[in-house]
Amino acid sequence: MSNSVDILIACAGFVVFFLYASLFEYAFHRWVMHRPWRVLPSPYKTHTLLHHEVFYGEESFQGRRTQDRDRILFEWWQGPFIIGAHAPAIWGLQLLTGLPLFWGGIVAMAVYYVLYEYLHFYIHRPAGRWIERTRAFRYLAARHRHHHRLWRTNFNVVFPLGDLAFGTFRPVTF
Repeated sequence: MSNSVDILIACAGFVVFFLYASLFEYAFHRWVMHRPWRVLPSPYKTHTLLHHEVFYGEESFQGRRTQDRDRILFEWWQGPFIIGAHAPAIWGLQLLTGLPLFWGGIVAMAVYYVLYEYLHFYIHRPAGRWIERTRAFRYLAARHRHHHRLWRTNFNVVFPLGDLAFGTFRPVTF
């Protein structure tokens, strides 16, 4: 294949894996972070028992205390772990199809993760940033606030593909 075709395929791979990342975010949030697992108790404890406890209701949804920061973000190693755990499957898909999907897939997973962390942090710790004034951000913040009130809905923070696919999407006004 020519370089321009390879680049187009890699870009298409980015889009496909970005959509996959939305489904992964949904599944991990709904079925790992909101359910106690004996084998993997940490996500449930840190997310449902701590994060939702600290950021519950209108008064506490926006964490103002310094210690609240640690209840918003994943730990430093979890992002690389999540992306790295997907690398063998993405590499295998590239080998299986012969298409240059690996780097587009890895970059999509990384971009999605960074968007998740920053958006989630900004939603809970607003500081008048330019992005916080955009319509898209205000919509995502309203969706997430709704999730904190009714935690069985609106699991996606970045892009609501999983919520739409699995019937947990709830429209919000903002």
